[in-house]
Amino acid sequence: MRMQKTSTHLKLNLTTRLSPKLQQSLQVLQLSTLELQELVSGWLADNPFLEEVENTPEDATIFSQYVQPPQHGMMQGESDIWETLADEPDMYALLRRQVCEYDLDDATATLVYFLIDNLNEQGYLDGSLTDLVENAPLEWRLDEKELARALAILQQFEPTGVGARDLQESLLLQLDNLSLAPSMNSDAIHTCAHLLISEYFGQWLSTHQFKQLCRKLPQFSATTLEAACKLIGTLNPFPCYGLPDRNGILAIRPDLEVYTDNSGCWQIRILRDAFPQLKIEAGVEEWLQQENTEMDAMCKSKWQEAQTCIHSLQMRKTTLQRLGEWILQQQKDFFNFGSLALTPLTIKETAQALQLAESTISRAINQKYLTCSQGVFPLRYFFSQSVATTDDGTGNSQTAIKSLLQSIINKEDPQHPYSDSYLVSQLAKQGINLARRTVAKYREALKIPPAHQRKVQYNSH
Repeated sequence: MRMQKTSTHLKLNLTTRLSPKLQQSLQVLQLSTLELQELVSGWLADNPFLEEVENTPEDATIFSQYVQPPQHGMMQGESDIWETLADEPDMYALLRRQVCEYDLDDATATLVYFLIDNLNEQGYLDGSLTDLVENAPLEWRLDEKELARALAILQQFEPTGVGARDLQESLLLQLDNLSLAPSMNSDAIHTCAHLLISEYFGQWLSTHQFKQLCRKLPQFSATTLEAACKLIGTLNPFPCYGLPDRNGILAIRPDLEVYTDNSGCWQIRILRDAFPQLKIEAGVEEWLQQENTEMDAMCKSKWQEAQTCIHSLQMRKTTLQRLGEWILQQQKDFFNFGSLALTPLTIKETAQALQLAESTISRAINQKYLTCSQGVFPLRYFFSQSVATTDDGTGNSQTAIKSLLQSIINKEDPQHPYSDSYLVSQLAKQGINLARRTVAKYREALKIPPAHQRKVQYNSH
């Protein structure tokens, strides 16, 4: 009988164990601003060593509830917007108040009120006037021409750009209402910007496209074209972002703000609400330094927890600040020219540049928002893969291409919607070469049905 030999095998496994301190820091980093506030409130109620640092008007960072172009600056010396926000009228109430400022007959005023009620939270009018007339109760007997006159009145209201049916119309409304500093070239810049929005929308995404514009528009110098593009970048694509909604509150609270300093350079900072400040209760450290001071186990645990909480908040602040500076550096054209100028940016290359783990970057952009002259955007908005599509071999971000695709479809005749093949040809005219299946994928991501379904939907109204 042969006996089996026993053998021993050694297997080495490398595992990473995060310390409790680091685990909490990552948890805090991942939370939204509102969730963080709830967590910090719990810390303050549970830990006697912690107290909140009161912000003074001099060092408080407050952003205006009205998202204005950067040259208008920030509200300074005001009380905390979040403390008074519930008492502020919402966007719809603000617009209704303005109806009384115009000498309107009852019928026209009623139509303006009707249009206000059909605006979305961004201040845009969803659907065409024809759709509104056809979907309204028959007894209202709405007339499309009268509704168009009411819309022209609504589009004179503040904030400028409200009541537009698409992005181009909103930008044109803002441009027409913009007062430029008088100069020899201001009229040419204004005229050029108007032409770019109405006829060449989005055709300045790359150096190659800009050179094409210079050839197409020889009446304008390259300097004038560049100034017009920058002027368009100061306009707000979301005119009512930052105003309270129907519930009187903002659905989100931005964490970062991009603004211009006195020299006109872009800067970024963390907003106060995104960074609650805690400190050790006054007198505790002096008490601990006294001789014969001993802490029991419970007291020692709370002391360690307090230090960990402060460290977690500091890590969140540092990481968000570094991430914001990186986004500003990589997406500077976006802040100048808008979403059509977004450049490709990935979490992987960001992690490498900041020398952080990809999972840390993913946590840092989770439920975080940035406010700027363009509006309020989730941080994830600035990250997208590169699509090498331009004639000069450079790439565009998927987000920018989707934005351009949306603007093209917005201009189509509803009775003769554009096919995917036609969309391919339109993008190609602007130096963006995509396969038809890629255009179809982007269209589906925008939740836009194919051409035959769009036509059926229109005819069924």
